[in-house]
Amino acid sequence: MIEFSKIGYFDLRLESKFNRLPKVFGFGKESDRLSRILLRSLQHNVILSAPSGVGKTSLVFAWAQIAAPSPLFLKKKMVMLDSGTLQKIGQLPTTSLQVYQEAFNSLKDTIVVLDSFGEMIYQNPQALQNWNTVLKPLFFKDDISMVLTMQPDELEWLRANKSHFLSHFEILKLEGLSETEQLDILKNYFEKFSKSVDLQPGVLEMILKICKRFPVLGQMPKSAIQLLDECVAEAKGINIQTPFIEKSLVEKIATEKTGVPLNRGSDDKEMLKNLPSVLVSKVVGQQNAIYKMTSVITRAALGLRTQHKPLGSFLVLGPSGVGKTETAKILAENLYGSDKNFLRVDMSEFSQPHDTSRLLGSPAGYVGYEEGGQLTNHFKNYPYSLLLLDEIEKAHSKIFDIFLQILDDGRITSARGEVVDLSQGIIVATSNMAVQEILEGVEQGEDVHSEEFLKHKIIPALLKYLRMEFINRFDAILVYKPLSAEDLTDIALLEIAKIEKRMSEHKIKFNVSREALKAKLQQMADPRFGARPVKRFVEEVCENLITQKLLQ
Repeated sequence: MIEFSKIGYFDLRLESKFNRLPKVFGFGKESDRLSRILLRSLQHNVILSAPSGVGKTSLVFAWAQIAAPSPLFLKKKMVMLDSGTLQKIGQLPTTSLQVYQEAFNSLKDTIVVLDSFGEMIYQNPQALQNWNTVLKPLFFKDDISMVLTMQPDELEWLRANKSHFLSHFEILKLEGLSETEQLDILKNYFEKFSKSVDLQPGVLEMILKICKRFPVLGQMPKSAIQLLDECVAEAKGINIQTPFIEKSLVEKIATEKTGVPLNRGSDDKEMLKNLPSVLVSKVVGQQNAIYKMTSVITRAALGLRTQHKPLGSFLVLGPSGVGKTETAKILAENLYGSDKNFLRVDMSEFSQPHDTSRLLGSPAGYVGYEEGGQLTNHFKNYPYSLLLLDEIEKAHSKIFDIFLQILDDGRITSARGEVVDLSQGIIVATSNMAVQEILEGVEQGEDVHSEEFLKHKIIPALLKYLRMEFINRFDAILVYKPLSAEDLTDIALLEIAKIEKRMSEHKIKFNVSREALKAKLQQMADPRFGARPVKRFVEEVCENLITQKLLQ
């Protein structure tokens, strides 16, 4: 039999006695609760559950420092197995487990901590079977208690696959520390990092604010510690003699880590200033809607609107082919600068209630759990993105509940328990709802952009498909009107210019009579189909002419 003393572990009582455990702030209530559970006569085993970075291991250290000198735990040994031992026992063949089972069974008056237990069994399900074999006899010993740590998604996986194992444990969920406690932690770490580094007043508070605002950085307080650590390293690299951390340096590093420009420079402001004219030049005939949209985005980008909501959310209505989707693409290209920051979701593919899993990920224990969701995966990697929801009215009503939370809070929780940030995103939902009302309004000379038309014609039509609480979450409802003959002619000329640019190596130019083009387009104009027939016509005519020339 292997003696337990030969198994790799940390003696928490000894480490506490010689002040070798890290200094921990907060967790007073949680430490008290943990002590009460461990002292119970029944079900005195605990699972500590919290996302990575919240402080599960720190809570164990905080508790050990309080419990070690306490008379209530004076007779108790306190051991934490190292990760190597955890992994080794989890990977052993079944025939080799008996010696470890006997070693653990020989324990008396002991509290055993298995840190990162959830991660180990999640990565290797066979490990759970091994550890269940080793620990099973201990579940029935009054003088042995166990403390396991795991993340919420690991806990859900365990609940879905081995619920009987959980019956021996009390679940203790950590909700995180207060801002005062988090600030104390940062001050403590800064004393470790700093040495000769100095701080601009308010930098630590700023770091906490940024990490709270952007979940993509990770869970607090770990994310704040990491951001501070990187700022210290950068400050030392910039000025070796007198390192100094300014707020501008924190903004610079946070921008690099999140991909979100926190301090908009002159180039960004110039881009925002030019955004309306750029969109109007490329999306013909929809000036009113575009100016309203860019006004909302500019105010949000400059920090003048509520920060926790998306930068802008718009329900865009109008016939097919009038520029709704095109606006979203051009907006993403100009605002975010990369096609990686654009996600199009065809809502007609989400007509069933269970389709929510395709957006947020499958629940623990179901096929596809590992893959995550289309929506959460994208915004976890690219929080600074435009989300296009095409044909929103075709989605199941349960799908709308997901977007209610996003439009309200700017964040969503994935099936794995991860909080995903959308506060730096833009939501554009397009729809053909109320098209008949828009067409009739234009035909009768009504102002389809007015509040009165919206109230008396558009909203009643929307309520046939959507709940009022969902409609009200959007920053603006934008009406894209049918295209006139002049609009179609401008679009045709833009398409011709695109073809010329594409064929620039052949130095091809088209000699176009605007009046002749307009007369031809009037014959094929149909307000129901917008510019799509025009684009097809231009492509066909121009490409045929090019083909003839190239063949000659």
